Parts: sequence; structure tokens; C-alpha cells
Amino acid sequence: MSTILSLPNQETAALPKVRYLNSEYGIKSWLLTGDHKRIAMLYLMSITLFFFIGAAFAGLIRLELLTPMPDLVANDTYNKLFTMHGIIIIFLFLVPSVPATVGNFVIPIMVGAKDLAFPKINLLSWYLYVAGACFLVYAMLNGGVDTGWTFTTPLSTHYLNRT
Repeated sequence: MSTILSLPNQETAALPKVRYLNSEYGIKSWLLTGDHKRIAMLYLMSITLFFFIGAAFAGLIRLELLTPMPDLVANDTYNKLFTMHGIIIIFLFLVPSVPATVGNFVIPIMVGAKDLAFPKINLLSWYLYVAGACFLVYAMLNGGVDTGWTFTTPLSTHYLNRT
């Protein structure tokens, strides 16, 4: 009876509990993980990075709109900033934010599952997200797209060809 009411010995009390953040250490353990919580954290870090990049583009757009004349960037560059801001915020922040982060972290816990059915395919989805984001950054650095965030050509680029 006294063993049930006794305090735990100091050796077991000093050991840290193993959680998803400290189960393994190192970048390799994060990049090759199958844990749905770690994959959600990878998505969260990536989405946060792209949110700040899109916010920087929005800040440049707002700085340009302080005066009526093109002071900070040229008209073509403004159209490219506007397009890239829209692409980054919609496709790299808003669309994946809820299903990727909340869905990966919370849904398995809500249904009582230990992990997802195919954890490596879940990790592959993050790699595909990062590959698509890298392709977008590559396109942005090599000229960009100047169609506007609705992907229709801006009216400022239309002109009449009178012959």
C-alpha cells in the first residue's frame, strides 16, 4: 500500500518527457520525419516565411502609391510586384494555411489516430509545396509576371494601335 502513495524517485522525475519537438534532434530528423505534428510545423514555418515576403511586396506597393508619379519603382515593376504579392499571399499563404497546418496538427488528434495513414506521402506534399515555391521565386527573379493578381492584363499595358 505504501508503494502506491510513495513519491516517484528523483531519477524518473528528472527525465524530460519525450514530445514531438524533442524526440529527435537535428535538421535531418525534421526533413525526414513522418510525424504529422512536425510536418505541420514545417508548413507553419514555410507559410510564415511566405507571408512576410508577400507583406514586403505589399509594403513596396503601398510606398509606391504614396505619390501619384512612379517614384520608387517603374510601372512594369509595379505590375510585377502586384502580381507576385497576389500569387504569394493566395497560393503560398492562404490556401495551404488551414488545411496544411491545422489539418496536419489537429485532425489526427481529433479522430484519435496516432499518426496519418501515409506519413511519408504527407511529407512529400510539403516537399512539393516547397518545390512549387522555389519555382515561383525562380520565375520572380527571372523577370516575373505582370498580369495583376487576378491574372488579367492590367489596363495600363493596353494601347491602341492606330494605323
